[in-house]
Amino acid sequence: MFKSRLLLSFVALSVSFCLSLLITRDFSRSLITGALTLFASLVGAAVAEGQHRQALNQRSQELTGHIRALQRKRSEAYEALVMMTQERDQISNSLNALQTQLRNLQIQSSNLWQQKEELSWNITSPQASPANQIYVLQTKLQELEQKEAELNKSLSATLSAKQRAELGLKTTQAQVNQFQAQLAEQQSQKAELTKEVNALFAQRQQLEIQLATLQPKVKELEKYRSDLTQFLESAEPKRQQVEGSSKSLQGAIENLQSQISSLQSELGQLEHQILDRRQQKELLDLELSTMRRELEPDADSQPTSEWVDFINQLPQSELEALSAIVTQPNPNAILKQIAEMNLTMPELLIDSLNERAIETVGDLIIETTANAPTVAPEYLDIIKNLLQQV
Repeated sequence: MFKSRLLLSFVALSVSFCLSLLITRDFSRSLITGALTLFASLVGAAVAEGQHRQALNQRSQELTGHIRALQRKRSEAYEALVMMTQERDQISNSLNALQTQLRNLQIQSSNLWQQKEELSWNITSPQASPANQIYVLQTKLQELEQKEAELNKSLSATLSAKQRAELGLKTTQAQVNQFQAQLAEQQSQKAELTKEVNALFAQRQQLEIQLATLQPKVKELEKYRSDLTQFLESAEPKRQQVEGSSKSLQGAIENLQSQISSLQSELGQLEHQILDRRQQKELLDLELSTMRRELEPDADSQPTSEWVDFINQLPQSELEALSAIVTQPNPNAILKQIAEMNLTMPELLIDSLNERAIETVGDLIIETTANAPTVAPEYLDIIKNLLQQV
């Protein structure tokens, strides 16, 4: 969990640094913003960790209270079970006593029946002649019948008490079974709650370890934050000074941009003028070459001292440009590359070659009327011989 939150903090640092760098174009300010974002994310992670730990503690306390309530219910159920067991034992004892009484009553009833039968036999016996004996026997018979009725009444009361005791015993047994089922369910709930509490205690220990590792880092970040705050306070006057200088530089840049735009417009006009003059120059060069060919139709193709001087005074860039014009059918790309390497333009290289040729040879040697510059046909063999000798 700590590694994921630390990774999230570094991602926030990277995103904040990149966005600030893209917006402000200031590396130091972007670095400060990223550091503040890292500090804020770590502090937020620590606060979230504390809240999570507090929630876990609260949940642990709730589960502990629930366990205590279940333990109280378990003890109450156990006491009720003990009381019911005692009541069941008492009912069983009373039932046994009633059964003993019932057996005694049955024995007494059988004895009475025997006495009644003996009296009945005595009454019906031929030896029983005296009247007083009959009266005595009848009296005893009535007493016996009365005792029998009382015994039957007590027997019926005992049977009803036995039935009630058996019904109470069954009810008590059902309640005992119900309490045992509740007790087993509460024990399973207690086991589950104990597992949850153990898991919560383990998480609490992990959180305490993470908190212990986070606290020195938070202290370091707080120190780093105070250092950054001091640095920002010390850098604020410099920033204001830089902002003032940047505003003045912005004004100067705007002035330069206006001057550049005006110079570009003037440069465009000059380019148009140069193109016009170049076209006029090309026409004059064409006329001059035509006139020279008419005046010197059999000019020698061998190089003279003027041509040697012309080749010797050429710099390396112009010599490479002349070689490209002579050897390549379309030397525009090579001329552009040579011009870029020497910080000039292909047109200026060609103009410089023609100017040097006019000064030494007295004529233009490169024609620019076509799409690509070419050497005048009457001077092509001479220039090739000179380039082979160089």
